[in-house]
Amino acid sequence: MHTEHVQRSYSFACLDCGHGWEATYDVDVTVDEHARISAVYHLDDKRVPSPLRSPHCPACESRKIRIMRPGRVATAHLHER
Repeated sequence: MHTEHVQRSYSFACLDCGHGWEATYDVDVTVDEHARISAVYHLDDKRVPSPLRSPHCPACESRKIRIMRPGRVATAHLHER
């Protein structure tokens, strides 16, 4: 079994209320002896579900979320000013 620690960043936008946010996750990726891959996500030192499975908006709790590459929300906020 082999475990690798990586970081993954994502941008999120709620399609209902328009709230946008970004997060960087610490991910422990494990490959077992049968080449099965599993990933354990942590955010702020707490274990959390994968943000890719069923994200929800922290502002309105909607599950209509667009997931984008990192930096998209920060870039959008710069253009709002």
